[in-house]
Amino acid sequence: MRINKKITLILFVVICVCSRLIQSQQLSNLNNNDKPIEIFADQGIEWHKNKNKYVAVGNAKATSGSMTLKSDVIEAFYEEKNSSDMNITEVRAKKNVIIEDNKMKIVGGTYAEYKIFKDYFLIKGKKITLTSESNTLKSNEKLEYWRSKNIAIATGKAEAKKDQEFIVLADKLVWYLQESKKKTEVKKLLGFNNVSIKTNNEVAFSDKAIYNNDTEICKLFGNVKLQRGESFLLGEYAEVDLKRGISKLLPAPGNKMNENKVRALIDKGGIDQDESN
Repeated sequence: MRINKKITLILFVVICVCSRLIQSQQLSNLNNNDKPIEIFADQGIEWHKNKNKYVAVGNAKATSGSMTLKSDVIEAFYEEKNSSDMNITEVRAKKNVIIEDNKMKIVGGTYAEYKIFKDYFLIKGKKITLTSESNTLKSNEKLEYWRSKNIAIATGKAEAKKDQEFIVLADKLVWYLQESKKKTEVKKLLGFNNVSIKTNNEVAFSDKAIYNNDTEICKLFGNVKLQRGESFLLGEYAEVDLKRGISKLLPAPGNKMNENKVRALIDKGGIDQDESN
């Protein structure tokens, strides 16, 4: 009787393990410049020979080195060579997209494309967030990421946050990342159209902005407005030293005629003055 119970238990365990292996299928050993790609799925992997693609369904995951792409559905498109090798050229993910590697993590995408040879991601969605260390880059439209070049571009209502130092809003933001002492930092940040930068001391507005992490200085170009409380500085160019907390409104670079006006609106007794520089 005990032997029968033991056999029954073993059979039950074997059935459970086999069932799990059937549900979680794996596709591997697909070559791409000596970088193998593995694809996993709970509900199965379909091979569409006429369309040169594989479709992984249910908790699908594609991995290559340190990079992992997760989604409800993953499509992998490949090319066949004379040697009958299959090279995956593009991976597409649909719904609940998550992308991770050693440098960053991207969540909130509803659709993503990964161009293998360019090492380039295109992610679309309403609540996309890229996180690297304590820095974040957000978009409500699309985010592009050149993985090997360490460049990320957020388009739409883009937002970038660097530690607790500042928050930048713009129609388009460009991140340049760098690795330093096993940490990934924002080396440079560019903002285009409807740019606003909020620090602990003030808010700055402009058409374009460039932030350099080495100097911790943000340069503002076009329709510049520096606001602190109810007071404003207005001009065409400014430099904000985020480290020392000093903001300078200056004549626009390259203005040889020196016709640029710097204007201050100070909320103290209604003072309104113009200063020519």
